[in-house]
Amino acid sequence: MRIRDTDVLLPAMIVNSLPRPIFMEGRVFTEGVDAREYPSFRVRELYRSAVRLVVRDQIEAGLDVVADGGQYYENETNYEVAEHHHVMAQRLENYLPYGDRMVAGTFDLPIYKPTAIGPVRWHRPILAPVIEAVRAATDMPFKLHMGIGPVTLAAITTDRFYDGDIKALSLDVAKAFNDELRTIQARGDVDMVQVAEPLTFFENDPWIVEALNTAFDGITMRRVVHICYGHEEGQQGQEELRAARFLPWAFDIDCDAFHIEMAGHDFAEVPALRGWPAGKDLVVGALDGKNLRVEKPEQIATWVRQVLEHVPAEQVGLASDCALASLRQVVAVKKMAALAAGAKIVRDELTGS
Repeated sequence: MRIRDTDVLLPAMIVNSLPRPIFMEGRVFTEGVDAREYPSFRVRELYRSAVRLVVRDQIEAGLDVVADGGQYYENETNYEVAEHHHVMAQRLENYLPYGDRMVAGTFDLPIYKPTAIGPVRWHRPILAPVIEAVRAATDMPFKLHMGIGPVTLAAITTDRFYDGDIKALSLDVAKAFNDELRTIQARGDVDMVQVAEPLTFFENDPWIVEALNTAFDGITMRRVVHICYGHEEGQQGQEELRAARFLPWAFDIDCDAFHIEMAGHDFAEVPALRGWPAGKDLVVGALDGKNLRVEKPEQIATWVRQVLEHVPAEQVGLASDCALASLRQVVAVKKMAALAAGAKIVRDELTGS
């Protein structure tokens, strides 16, 4: 994979979120387009310290690309996913932070949908504090996770303006994402950007591809779409194999890489990777964040070899399936080290080291 103008064979990384240090709790960023970034200087210092620690954990584990670890998520509660859904919406014009309760199947937590009350617009930089915290900690290649992407954000929004026209809503959200991405790109200190889009839950509707392509328009940073199978409330991702729902139509999305959860269902969907296009990289999830047991590097290596039967090694990276935030810190660190070790096993085989 191409990482910061360098070809890296089987680079290892995580999706994003990691357990918080014991001193970190509660909200970090305030809501509202005109709100100050942090509620206090103390919260700012605590947050930056937390990011510094989780970045160090990733580096010491041997990862090739670091993430901010989602340290602004309230992951000391059962509701960390709420910030994942709101981090962008809470700073866009004409979004209220709360709307209808979010209920989908067995998913019923006290998490509320953001509400669109007018034309959604970008107002000012949103994720700058995240970038600044990571760059204060390291100059390593950095992947910035933006939370849910414009498709999912539009789908979960309580609509009080667009009269049910989800395409119009999604395109306005996508344009706001694009404004944020262009601001991030102008900084010059982010290597990869990622949005989470659980395309397993969507049918092949043209507005989905159009929205994501609008969000990524003109962006030269490496663009990653993380395709997740569910995380909260112990969802295992094993009940239904879903790759056929989004492959191959998702290849029309103008991104550089897809990240697909695989470990949670024991890489059973590897056959769906046949015919993988030359123009897209594939990051495979090889750590199950819903399982306390640490994967063995040899097992990770076996899984990767299966993937390489269908996708060239030069197009493959390794990551966690989804969040690791629900684990104990010691378990998350051991899992990351196992990921790096598994990547090294196969990398050495390929290079003859």
